[in-house]
Amino acid sequence: MKSKYIFPIISIINIFCGLLLLIGVFSAPEELISPYFQGEITDELIFFAQGIVNVTAVHQIGIGLFIFVLWKLKLGKDSNKKVFLAYSVFGGTILLVALFNHLFQGGGPPIPILVLIISATLLGLYGSKRETN
Repeated sequence: MKSKYIFPIISIINIFCGLLLLIGVFSAPEELISPYFQGEITDELIFFAQGIVNVTAVHQIGIGLFIFVLWKLKLGKDSNKKVFLAYSVFGGTILLVALFNHLFQGGGPPIPILVLIISATLLGLYGSKRETN
């Protein structure tokens, strides 16, 4: 697969994940944070969780825009491979935290977002090994 396809796909996935998190935290905050808290969910707890999720979601959108800018710079083949390798390490750390939360904390990102994180990470890993200009 060519890098001209890998860059925008990874960018769109990250922006989409960030937007879904923002929509989720503002439209249904109690459902989003209920797996992590026992008992009553107060307004203060919702505001606290919204602050954390906002930062995480905007960070995801920022990574998507960063990858988009790198795509527009039209780097060479070796540089593209390094960018994809760096992204796959970044995506892998996000994936580890998401899997830890699903397995041990009883929560984590919703399944569609988890699938998108896995696909973007694997696409970055693929690009780092087999990318062509």
